[in-house]
Amino acid sequence: MISNLSLTILAENRVTNPRLIAEQGFSAFLQTENGNILFDTGQTDAFMKNASELDINLHSTEVIVLSHGHYDHTGGLPYFLKYIKPVEVICHPALMNKKFKVYAKTKLDIGIPWEESDMIKSGAKFNFKSHPYEVLENIYISGEIPRHSKYEDIGEVYQLQAKESYIHDEIHDDLCLVINTVKGLVILLGCGHAGPINSIKHAMRIMNQDKIYAIIGGMHLLHASSEKIDKIVHNLEMLDPKFIVPLHCTGFQAINKMFNKFKDRVILLNVGDIFKLRN
Repeated sequence: MISNLSLTILAENRVTNPRLIAEQGFSAFLQTENGNILFDTGQTDAFMKNASELDINLHSTEVIVLSHGHYDHTGGLPYFLKYIKPVEVICHPALMNKKFKVYAKTKLDIGIPWEESDMIKSGAKFNFKSHPYEVLENIYISGEIPRHSKYEDIGEVYQLQAKESYIHDEIHDDLCLVINTVKGLVILLGCGHAGPINSIKHAMRIMNQDKIYAIIGGMHLLHASSEKIDKIVHNLEMLDPKFIVPLHCTGFQAINKMFNKFKDRVILLNVGDIFKLRN
């Protein structure tokens, strides 16, 4: 089990340190005794500039994990490959699909802002996984997350391009990172499109572990109804994580309801902040 975990937020919507850069996106750098992982890359090179300002050596990255194929989680990959080093990139194969968010009168391209072939030429070694997979010892990706809870729908209309057609996208490439620590599971979400409860329960199943130390990341509740948020908060209470760290796309209403229920078990992090195992 992991006994030393340091998770630094490199890209996030919020910042308080004037030396650092915020952006719509997410990236976190995990340092453990079993190796270092970059989880998501934000949408620009902001994560690299923040890492430099924080004296984080990204050359120590052993692997990059991409949570899903949206631009604000994958856009920084070309910068890493150009300025840091070639690297293994673990993700779901559907991450490469052309992805769109649908509005009343238009579609917005929200997919990866690069071509797979270009990334391979730049040194990316893609490792496509749709099932649970051990990234480093005691650190797993979830693979596809089953959608058992009916209330955790994806909430908005997404499509992907299949040849000349557009079909509904359930964002099956959405995955989480699961760290098996001495204090329980730490579950890291990108946007949590599969739902935080679905993600936690899947992590518990694949790790055969019922103790949740922390759920960290985006939970995609910015535009969710009060009823949906209430059900998620209720089920979080049943699952009893020691800490909840809502980030990125979780939204103020959901964060407020979590604070009201869990008090100091909710931790707000900004760009540059660090989460570590604590008593």
